[in-house]
Amino acid sequence: MKVFLRILSLFIISQIFGYLFIIFSLGISFDKIKIIEDFSPSEIVERVGLYYYIFMSQLTTVLIPAILFLFVYKRKNLYSNIGFALPKRNSYFTYAIFLLFLSYPLIQLSQDLNSKMFFANWLSKESEMISGITLKILKMDSFGELLRNIFLVALLPSIGEELFFRAGIQKELSTYFSNKDIAIILTAVIFSAFHLEFDGFLPRFFLGLILGYVYYWSSSIWVSIAVHFINNSLLIITAYFTTENLEDLVNTQTTEAIPTYILLMSLLSVFVIRYHMYQMFKEDNFIVEKKEKTDD
Repeated sequence: MKVFLRILSLFIISQIFGYLFIIFSLGISFDKIKIIEDFSPSEIVERVGLYYYIFMSQLTTVLIPAILFLFVYKRKNLYSNIGFALPKRNSYFTYAIFLLFLSYPLIQLSQDLNSKMFFANWLSKESEMISGITLKILKMDSFGELLRNIFLVALLPSIGEELFFRAGIQKELSTYFSNKDIAIILTAVIFSAFHLEFDGFLPRFFLGLILGYVYYWSSSIWVSIAVHFINNSLLIITAYFTTENLEDLVNTQTTEAIPTYILLMSLLSVFVIRYHMYQMFKEDNFIVEKKEKTDD
């Protein structure tokens, strides 16, 4: 029960900080807080500025709450508990990146499946607003705007969300469930639902699984941050070199069926990479356990 209360406290902190950010950004005094209900999310974005809103939202609802949570509950052996050290082998980075790339056909398939599921239209207004914001961000006219978006949409979220979900929630759930797969799967569900875009729930869920497993196998937050950063950066860089049909990049539904042989190759590749990463994980843990017994 203590684990779930801690996770709940993380989300409460996130909501409080996000709410305070909106209040101060709109210049609303505490005795007039009810006025905030008169503003729609799109109006709030328009009033405070799109890029300021993105930057501060990431700080107040993800990064700062994650840092506070980790400092309060994980400050003992913080460095090792979170996995701030680089992985024991650089090949973890290589395998993790290949796992991401080779999973894309399966993630694409999940987008089609998602559009046919009952929850695809949940919170449709919020999804439309987020898609509209994403589309505005992806319209870039200069290299400077590309760098700005890589920082705001790729770098900052990859650090904040990995600390929030993997180092925070997944690690916390791992202390409760002896089966680490359950902790990774539950974290992936929470990770996808947190974004409030249910028309893209399954693709983000599968991305969450990839991030969760590479973090667990490598025991390093830097591996999942790298994969997260690369995934987000690809969208931005693709949009930068795309002059037309940006809506297709934002739209979560596919327009063409993926050939079966591509899906089978993707599935086989994922299993092969998973096998190699798991073997490295077992070997590294065996070495650590052997060393600990020797020291004793």
